[in-house]
Amino acid sequence: MTVSHLLPLPPLSAPGICLEAVGEAKVEWMTSSDVQNSDEEIFNHTSVLPIKGEKQINEEGILHSGSHYFPFEFTLPQRLPSSFKGKHGRLRYYVRMSVYSQGVFSQSGPHTERTSKFAVIGALDLNTEPDASLPVENDTFEAVGSWCCVAGTVTAMIRLDRKGYTIKEAIPVYAEIKNLSARRIASTQVSLIQNVTYYSYRGRFSESTTLVSVHKGRIAPRGKQTWNRELLSVPTVPLSHLRGCKIIDVQYSIELCIKPCGLARKVKLPVDILIGTVGLKEQQHKVTCHPLLSSSDDGDFPFPFFSADDDSQVFLTDLSIHNMLPTAPPWEDDDIP
Repeated sequence: MTVSHLLPLPPLSAPGICLEAVGEAKVEWMTSSDVQNSDEEIFNHTSVLPIKGEKQINEEGILHSGSHYFPFEFTLPQRLPSSFKGKHGRLRYYVRMSVYSQGVFSQSGPHTERTSKFAVIGALDLNTEPDASLPVENDTFEAVGSWCCVAGTVTAMIRLDRKGYTIKEAIPVYAEIKNLSARRIASTQVSLIQNVTYYSYRGRFSESTTLVSVHKGRIAPRGKQTWNRELLSVPTVPLSHLRGCKIIDVQYSIELCIKPCGLARKVKLPVDILIGTVGLKEQQHKVTCHPLLSSSDDGDFPFPFFSADDDSQVFLTDLSIHNMLPTAPPWEDDDIP
């Protein structure tokens, strides 16, 4: 990893460059009476790079105007949680570079400071999850209509071959809906749902987000609709559980939603799934990969990135890139402290 920073300043006397790699989680939400919030330090590594003489030996500690390159590296812990960004919380990683003037290294603030963000994806081996290879299924039998006029019932079933899947894998969905009512079903939909729970010292808050969806059309009264291996693609998302972070928990589910025509309550049928990085051994030779053909409301998916602020540049060259696939968009609207 190399840092470069342009200093259009007179020669600066400095004992060294302070580099700090930070991983932190923060949550915050409003209640009817107050604000709930909490924070957690996930990872911290600090090192000081000496400034060696560039022209003469006795110039050690002198930083001349111009572009300076300071190679450095650090090792990330093996069990870091993935980067994450939600409406009421975040988990982010960044490197902060600080240059201190001589004599004020530990007293006043830095002479100049730059930050650069990077993203991390954790590791979740589905072979270590006891129920990842087991099929999951759910069914329901519900009345359709308004509280004053019930038009009949709807039966629905959704089934998956197994509970565990990996990023970029396609999930084959089996479902059957029988419309036993006198009312037409307007549409059906199968979605991948992200369920996030935030924790503070005094409570918790949950939110759900639809990531991708596949739609089907109408079902006539007394009619039936079948889903036979309809593919729902898994985008690049944080892994299930977000292990290693105590204040943010991430879970996923596949949800079948049935929308009747008129003023009638939607019928929702969920099944829980796991999203990991290492697929099941018995499935690895027959995993079906599929393009992201599923639709999303906002069309925004987090894709790999490495970003740098202002004039600083951080290049991830010496780290294990295969253990650091990004999972969240840059925090461009955030000021890193």
